[in-house]
Amino acid sequence: MQNNQRNQSPDNTIAQMSLPELRQKWAEYWRMAPHARIGRTMLEKSLAFKMREAQGEGLSAEQQQRLDNLVAQYRRNPKIFDERSSELKPGIRLVKNYNGQHHSVLVCTDGFEYRDKHYGSLSEIATVITGTRWNGWVFFGLKKRGSS
Repeated sequence: MQNNQRNQSPDNTIAQMSLPELRQKWAEYWRMAPHARIGRTMLEKSLAFKMREAQGEGLSAEQQQRLDNLVAQYRRNPKIFDERSSELKPGIRLVKNYNGQHHSVLVCTDGFEYRDKHYGSLSEIATVITGTRWNGWVFFGLKKRGSS
């Protein structure tokens, strides 16, 4: 009779873990607590990688260097990923209701389009909409007020 645990891949074993078990196992393999914003999917994938790595299946030298750099940044400052503003990809549409009016902004490769006019920043658009100076990222809800 074969041992069922032996025949399960790391991915199957990981998928069966509760979130607290998954976070604990991740911390054991990575030797640090996972960031609170790392979701289940990323925890599962990175734990599966670490488990495969422990069996001798690792990354290319370039991939390892990139990963080492990210881990070093996180170890120096665990809030590093909170501080980075998200990058907006061209084609995304930002929507804002302000003073009862609906405003829609299209993210372009070289700025933003609002009411058929091109703008270099969200702050310019927020100023046009409100009539006062605004941080565009804050106005459109992409960054909390007071965060860097």
